[in-house]
Amino acid sequence: MLLQPVFIKIPIMNKKNIIFSIFVALLLTGLWFYIYKDLNNNQENQIDKTATTTPSLADSISVNFGDDENVVVEMLNNDEQDLQENQEKPEIIRPIPDLDRKIVFGDDFSEQEQQIMIDEMEGMILELKNDPTSFSNWLYLGLDRKGIGDYEGAKQAWEYAMLIEPGSFVVRGNLGDLYAYYLKDNKKAEDNYLKALELGPSQIYLYYKTAEFYRDFLNDSQKAKGIVQIGLKLSPDSSELQSLLQSL
Repeated sequence: MLLQPVFIKIPIMNKKNIIFSIFVALLLTGLWFYIYKDLNNNQENQIDKTATTTPSLADSISVNFGDDENVVVEMLNNDEQDLQENQEKPEIIRPIPDLDRKIVFGDDFSEQEQQIMIDEMEGMILELKNDPTSFSNWLYLGLDRKGIGDYEGAKQAWEYAMLIEPGSFVVRGNLGDLYAYYLKDNKKAEDNYLKALELGPSQIYLYYKTAEFYRDFLNDSQKAKGIVQIGLKLSPDSSELQSLLQSL
């Protein structure tokens, strides 16, 4: 159970003595708790071999001196500790894609569908304006841009996401599809498909997509077979790849 924040104000008489007393009291309380827990475990003959290391009690305490000369003792929960220890945010990569790019729909979207998409996209755009390093928001913004037919906007979102997470096979696979089926750039499509396979060699769907690209866009059945055979070496029991190889 996570510790809830508790604030205690203590008038300062002797700051060092008060702080020392607080730490001693808390540490003794923690020691009693663990002894009691161990006794119960021994009596029931139950040992949890999967238990993780518990942070020290001292690490859960924050002591600050207020402006009104009072000591403020705060018991931190684990989430707050992690937040304080990982406050450094990744550096923003510039230039950032145009987040004010217009949202334009084709005729096949109803007014209700358009409003749903606008609300969703504007929410992500607002979050990205506050935090341009959010990989997931760029990824989903690209999906929405592609969904409404804004392929250039999708490309911008995904290529920026690629800069944030260079090791993502998902965004590389998405770019491969975008360049192959919509932007009609076979060279960039091939580069992204192959990079996606390099980053995600266990992802069967990527072998499938890359092989289809070689077969349908480059008319190269030999390369298509070669990609599937590489996939089968890593996943020999894949019925999907076995069926695809037989069809090539």
